[in-house]
Amino acid sequence: MNANLTSSLSIRRQRAELALFFELPPRQQGLAELQCRLRVNATTCPLYGSGVFVLAAMWNQDQQQLQGQETEALTINRTLSEIRAQHRQLLHDLTRSDIQPTAKLVQHYWYAGESVSPRLINFFEEYLNKLSRMPLSERKTRSTLHKWYLAHKQLKEYLAFICKPELTIDEVTMGWARTYYQWLREIPLSVDTSARYICFIREMLHHAVEHELIAYNKLQSLTIAREAAKTVVCLTPQQLEQLEKMEDLTPLLDQVRKWALLCCYTGLDYTDAIAFARDPWPHIHQLPFGGKIVWSRLKFKQVKGAYPEWGICHIPLLPEARRLLAQVSEWDRLSNQRVNQNLHILEKRLNLPFRLTTKVCRKTAGALFLLRGYQAEAVRKIMGIKTLTVFERHYMVLLSELVDNNMELLHHKQQQRDTLSA
Repeated sequence: MNANLTSSLSIRRQRAELALFFELPPRQQGLAELQCRLRVNATTCPLYGSGVFVLAAMWNQDQQQLQGQETEALTINRTLSEIRAQHRQLLHDLTRSDIQPTAKLVQHYWYAGESVSPRLINFFEEYLNKLSRMPLSERKTRSTLHKWYLAHKQLKEYLAFICKPELTIDEVTMGWARTYYQWLREIPLSVDTSARYICFIREMLHHAVEHELIAYNKLQSLTIAREAAKTVVCLTPQQLEQLEKMEDLTPLLDQVRKWALLCCYTGLDYTDAIAFARDPWPHIHQLPFGGKIVWSRLKFKQVKGAYPEWGICHIPLLPEARRLLAQVSEWDRLSNQRVNQNLHILEKRLNLPFRLTTKVCRKTAGALFLLRGYQAEAVRKIMGIKTLTVFERHYMVLLSELVDNNMELLHHKQQQRDTLSA
């Protein structure tokens, strides 16, 4: 994560000091209630009762405790320690909420038995800092953290818009969340992005419940419909063959075509393909039954050295990919934007009903490996995808060719069984 972003969200704490002393009323004899003398920074408040009664003869004012080792004395001393801890916690909560702490304010919350609810924006920043400092193996990806920072920016703007920057986490309700969602949609943000930002707040409130800052998460049962998943497209074998045989291209278009084909036959992102092409052969492992590319996806290397095992691709080296790699040293390293601009020209020549991009080429590889008989779990590993669910959503495109291919394989297997049984 960008260091400037992280530092800009660091929690700004006010320096606050608290001193709490107990004392008996003057000239008090026998059983009496200890009085609290509280000072917070430079502020004080009138004496107030602690609710603890002691025998005056047993109270040691200098040591601030009851003398003796009897059970009653130990219990009272423990109670006094708890009262001090409660006051310190209230001071911490006020500071966390950017509320100027005073002795009178701390005394009010303690006497009323109320807890100080952190301001929503302050707690969001605190939670965001927690996410940024998690162990590398548990930290969210760079792109996900970036979405959290964008969500923080939008929340801050919204609280300023409704003139409630001091809104506390216990004031967040289902109605507030739906109003905020509508505001996000009117900016406008997409349905998915708006719903994601609401889910971030719900996750943060769940964290607040776990730390007993609020009794329950009022957004726990909130559901917001998301947009239907985008239609995943890829090149069919026929379209891929047309791209292979395309002629009469300018030198630039021909290079773009070759980069696209390399992505189609390996499943590498274009940025990965560029990095891989600088020195491909150390990443190619020869096995008794063929070669494979072992490549760590650059997408995950950005998370400060944390690298998931599932992001390491094991890509069978197809003959078409091997042929392209023999020429790759002669190709120019074009920007992804420039490649996509020129793919738009090739898209028109192919009469495609969708936009041809380097991402479409990567997805084509997933379908291509399926068509060539690789199992879904193997293709997931080839593509470097975390879960089978994500793989199915993005790569298991139900091409008619995939069905035909499976029918053909089953037909050949049946013929082989019939031959053996004859």
